[in-house]
Amino acid sequence: MKNLIMQHFDGELRDLDKLSIENIQEYAKMVGAEYQLIRGKPFRKHLTSPCQKVYMLNEKWDEYDDVLMLDIDMFAPKNMNVNIFKQEGIGLYADTQISLHRRLTQNYPMQSGIDAPYWGGAIYKLDRKLRKKLRSGLGGNESWMDKYNKPYHYEDEGIMHTLAWKAGIPIKGTILDRRWCQCSFLPNPEKAGFIHVRTKVTPSGPKREKIENYNELVSKNIL
Repeated sequence: MKNLIMQHFDGELRDLDKLSIENIQEYAKMVGAEYQLIRGKPFRKHLTSPCQKVYMLNEKWDEYDDVLMLDIDMFAPKNMNVNIFKQEGIGLYADTQISLHRRLTQNYPMQSGIDAPYWGGAIYKLDRKLRKKLRSGLGGNESWMDKYNKPYHYEDEGIMHTLAWKAGIPIKGTILDRRWCQCSFLPNPEKAGFIHVRTKVTPSGPKREKIENYNELVSKNIL
């Protein structure tokens, strides 16, 4: 198996971004995967930065069996020795995604479906066959993407959902265990597959800079 882990960032890398890159590169080595940092807007230049993660579907990556795309604030805990490429599922479908999924199908019924998967944008794990299926929905009239082309308005999640809907991919069997994208403010982060560093300190608040929450995890020897 030849696998690839990707991250994307458009702009100047901040301290937390660099720390995530270093951490995920080490995880990639541990699981025998290659690593690529994608910069700029290689997917569609007129779309927002998060939408560029859809570039993981490009035929350029067809030599890889599985491709994993991670947000640039994701971290593997120190004790993580589990290979995500051996786990079932594609993406996160937790309470937030369930709510967004319902809202999207109500707002855009002509390009969505409640039976099609809606994955959280922090993590996508796609095998070659599925990448090709999703990619088949690209090209031609892509004006439907413009509906998602606003900050915090579905963006890559919306595009991936519509592509899955167009390809007839069912939601069953596509959901990753939530431990693979555990928010940093939730209990027992040391048991996570990947920790998604957020601004919240606790589930109900308050908030602070992500780097402060990262530093706390380091001080507890979790990262």
